[in-house]
Amino acid sequence: MKTIKKIVFTGGPCSGKTTFMSRAEEIFGERGYRVIVDNESATDLISGGISPATMGMYEFQKYVITLQLTKEELCYKAAQEIQGDKVLLFIDRGIKDDESYVGKEDFTKILKGFDINYEDVNKRYDMVIHLVTSAKGAEEAYGFESNSARYETIDQAREMDDMALKAWEEHPNRVVIGNETDFEVKMRKAIQTVFEYLGDEKPVEVFKKYLVEIDKDIVENIKKEVDYSNVHIIQHYLISTSGNERRIRMRDKNGSVVYYYSEASYISTNERIKKDRILSERQYNEYVSEIDKSLNKIDKIRHSFIYDNLFYKLDIFDFDDTKALLSVQLPEGIENVKIPSYIKVIKEVTDNNAYKNYYLAKSQKY
Repeated sequence: MKTIKKIVFTGGPCSGKTTFMSRAEEIFGERGYRVIVDNESATDLISGGISPATMGMYEFQKYVITLQLTKEELCYKAAQEIQGDKVLLFIDRGIKDDESYVGKEDFTKILKGFDINYEDVNKRYDMVIHLVTSAKGAEEAYGFESNSARYETIDQAREMDDMALKAWEEHPNRVVIGNETDFEVKMRKAIQTVFEYLGDEKPVEVFKKYLVEIDKDIVENIKKEVDYSNVHIIQHYLISTSGNERRIRMRDKNGSVVYYYSEASYISTNERIKKDRILSERQYNEYVSEIDKSLNKIDKIRHSFIYDNLFYKLDIFDFDDTKALLSVQLPEGIENVKIPSYIKVIKEVTDNNAYKNYYLAKSQKY
């Protein structure tokens, strides 16, 4: 039986919502879920020239809610028709977020125009995850995430975050994720929160990576394992004048193509912030002119499967048909890894930078 879960992500500006949406499509997709992302409606309008500055906040929120309702309805219809029994609809800000900008009285008045009762709004969504703005506790990262519609100062971001917390406080299934740790841990907590809600296997805390031998039979053996899937990944690194690591990536899963942009910035010697966002095909093609031609493209087939209750990924690169990289995700507290008998391990390369994508783009060899 098909299950569809509508999960809202809220929070002040620069909280990680866009990055989460990008990563979720990949992570949950590899676990057998179909993911639909409903991007923030206010940003769509502002980017298109419709903003509070042109008409006032009250009138602007009418347009925002109109677009939100339309997109949510379309996404839900698509979720019903899309192939697969497990569908996740991730919504970047739900209708309740609009209350933050006009107050409860005006928000209730606007809802009446759409024949919606104030008390029924929370029932529209199965879960709400509040990602706290980086303006609270991670100020050094504020403003890194690219959003052409962002204009808020740090103080304004904090205020907006407080208003979102207030607006969603009555939702029966809300989780707040702060900035007590670094950004990557924050993203993993958000992923873990969704997995726990779904009652699925918790995401992992540790990766181990191995260089392995492969032959013509290895993929056929992997296909027999639990939850097997594969995806074709092409990745290019972009020219960077800022010192940040920039890349674009295309993931083709059975003819369904998704495009991504990623940028990593170091805010200290040992701490890196990596932000991702999903691109349209047009946006992806616009980045092609920025490809760093001193680096080779990464072209690989990723085979994912579950073995011995652990999640494995085998990456076979186009430059070598005799060796591949096998990674396994380990829940916290588990150290022993059981490799399938038909895979021969050459060596563990978990902490070896030479086996990371960026360095493989340089050498094109193991």
